[in-house]
Amino acid sequence: MAGSLHPSAAGDDAAAEARRAALARAEEAEAEAVAAAIERDAATARVRAALERAAAAPEDAEEDASSLSDGSRPSVHAAMVLQEAAAVLNLHAQAVAVQNIRSLVHVILDVNSGNFARWREQFLLKLGKYSLQGHVLHDDCPLNSPDWERMDCVVRSWLYGTLSDNLLDIIRHRGDQGVTARTIWLAIESQFLGNREARALILDAKLRTFVQGDLSVTDYCKLLKTTAYNLADLGEPVSDRSLVLNLIRGLNERFASVGRHLRRGRPFPSFLEACDELILEELTMGSLTLSPPTALVAGTGGGFSSSRPAYQQPSGHPTNKGGGLGGKDSGRGARGKGGKGSNRSSKGGGSGTSAPPNQGASGPCGTPRNSRTRISKLNMY
Repeated sequence: MAGSLHPSAAGDDAAAEARRAALARAEEAEAEAVAAAIERDAATARVRAALERAAAAPEDAEEDASSLSDGSRPSVHAAMVLQEAAAVLNLHAQAVAVQNIRSLVHVILDVNSGNFARWREQFLLKLGKYSLQGHVLHDDCPLNSPDWERMDCVVRSWLYGTLSDNLLDIIRHRGDQGVTARTIWLAIESQFLGNREARALILDAKLRTFVQGDLSVTDYCKLLKTTAYNLADLGEPVSDRSLVLNLIRGLNERFASVGRHLRRGRPFPSFLEACDELILEELTMGSLTLSPPTALVAGTGGGFSSSRPAYQQPSGHPTNKGGGLGGKDSGRGARGKGGKGSNRSSKGGGSGTSAPPNQGASGPCGTPRNSRTRISKLNMY
């Protein structure tokens, strides 16, 4: 009996052992899950901290250095800041290497030149290229910054290099140690943009009373556009529609039809479109005034040549009326003196009006010579 119960007891022990092993594995899995949750929470915290650092701009370079030295992954913003700083340093190095600013800014500003708008546009364009526009557009002046002072000297030298001698003597500050590129820029603007109201009134009146006269379309449009630019510099911008209306109003009589077409255009044309229409009309007028050089030559190809000179009466001989002397002699030949008449007929043909080259086979009266000879012989009998 005891021998028969032994196998079942062994099976129970195996099952209990399996349950204990399963419980142990479950405990291990639970411990791994807890560890994974802890690691996940830590990773989430690191991601959140990185996002916060990327969203908040660093106040100065020291905070950027501290954020990179703590062993964490560098943020995208910090990398962009470093890249921009490296690019600015490279641009400043190129600006320092510029030897002649007039090779970059081709407009020389003068007191009476009237090209302040073009000079200002070109100069600001070059400053923006080298990331130096803040030296003339902003009043901020960093203290104890050797690099900023060095680049400000570069901008000042550029300003002096694009001014005429007369204007340079007016705006230059002598013996002032605190002068910057910004103060020079403001002095130039005050020279050309001072008394804004009075200048704006004069330019506005000039714009509204300006007419084309004998100017070409290109010169006329250029002067109108320059006046509009000058008004915009004085704080009185001119709309494109107003500029087109003044353009049409000042046209001369040659372009009256084009002006009516532009006024009735829908949609209303822009200034550039109106200038293109006028230039095209001017070119068309110029081509119509030219006479075609082959008009006379074309007639020489057929039988109606106009270049051949007409036959003229030789000077010193009377005009033959009614057949000349040959006609009189032919009458005498009819009265029985045909021989004489025949001889005088040939003689009269030479002394009267000479026959044209194309009448060599006919007499002076248009009758063939052979026929007149036969008539003279018949009269003799």
